[in-house]
Amino acid sequence: MYTMFLLAITSARRSIYGTNPYFLPDARMTRALIAAPSRGVRVVVLLPGAIDNNIVRQASRSKFGELLKAGIEIYEYQAGLLHAKVMTVDGIWATIGSTNLDSRSFALNEELNAVVYHGSVVAQLEDVFAEDLKYSRKIKLDQWRRRGFFSQLLEILSLPVREQL
Repeated sequence: MYTMFLLAITSARRSIYGTNPYFLPDARMTRALIAAPSRGVRVVVLLPGAIDNNIVRQASRSKFGELLKAGIEIYEYQAGLLHAKVMTVDGIWATIGSTNLDSRSFALNEELNAVVYHGSVVAQLEDVFAEDLKYSRKIKLDQWRRRGFFSQLLEILSLPVREQL
């Protein structure tokens, strides 16, 4: 699964749209995501606004700065619980399944994803993604930088266990 995600991200030429509840990419995956906007790829990540595991949320949010600086758009879904795991690339490729973008999914858990290479199916998935963005709040870099002391403290405290999440 790791290789599939990494290859999809590094081969993108126009767009990467991803929905994922546990968004904790490792350093290599983060570098691949950060490199995409420099190639002209629009990268949009949709994450849950509310999550069942606060330490995962804090660990995820700790890395928002470098992603936002690179031009990656991050949204948090506000309409309810978000647990979808979908990614589309360039309007022609998609994956749907159980894999989170975290170390546990890539190294420990037994995950299963389907890969779709079909323009009209991927277009439908991108329509759902666009609809979900209407019910989401965009995270802006200046807003992230102004987050409270308590949030920053929790993010720092989550770092030692980030790779275990």
